[in-house]
Amino acid sequence: MVLAVGTQFLSIPRNPVELVHGYNPAFDNVYTKPEITVSYGDWLADMTMSSIDYNRSILNGWGGLTFRYAALNDLELRTDRPTDNPLAYYNSSSFAIDGKYAKQFGIGKISTALRFISVQLYNEESNGFAADLSFQKNVNDKFNIGLALLNIGTMSELYQEQPKLPVRTIIGTTYKYSMGQLNNTVSAVLENSSLVEGLIVRASHISALDRIRFQIGSQFSDKNVSISGGISLHLGNVQFGYGVQIGSQALGIPQYLNLAVILP
Repeated sequence: MVLAVGTQFLSIPRNPVELVHGYNPAFDNVYTKPEITVSYGDWLADMTMSSIDYNRSILNGWGGLTFRYAALNDLELRTDRPTDNPLAYYNSSSFAIDGKYAKQFGIGKISTALRFISVQLYNEESNGFAADLSFQKNVNDKFNIGLALLNIGTMSELYQEQPKLPVRTIIGTTYKYSMGQLNNTVSAVLENSSLVEGLIVRASHISALDRIRFQIGSQFSDKNVSISGGISLHLGNVQFGYGVQIGSQALGIPQYLNLAVILP
């Protein structure tokens, strides 16, 4: 089970928005001022996930840094022979640091990222690098489409085996519409991952009313179905967010919190 976690933490949601919507390259992410976001959550099987994002406008585009960390604690070291007590307790963790840059061109917005990855398991360690490339097109003022290719890279050996990265190919769309005082966004995502059998399909909806955003989403794959919900509150330059997911895998109920601050 521990080895199965490995590099798959790169596919785990980093914040409440990704928990509800998944990674959607069609979303508008434009930063006119520096912004820092801190997120923390409980994922499946008692895994914890935390991340820090810093984004700002730079070099006629947008750039930033992302740090993410996943951990499993109190794992038991045992032999093949059944015993009442484990030989020892240990932790397994993974972290990644991203440098990213995006720029708007005539054909659309092109985003890139370079990532350092480290996976620790007991007294073993594997390090590597990966790159992301994504494209977003504003078809009109209501409809966006996006394409992304994530985690193209390689890792060093971990206990005589080279971990495989979850190469993700994603296509996403968003459509915006208004209904009275509600500003709504419908999104859909189709994803193929090299470490997951079959396609992953996601559909979600955002309703914004003044300073509050309500979010709901669903995810379908060959082995899992889940429903997610979230809410965010905007107070001036500060935003609070919460997301929760209920799925058919019976390994826990993921929950995330985040705090975003727009800096001067």
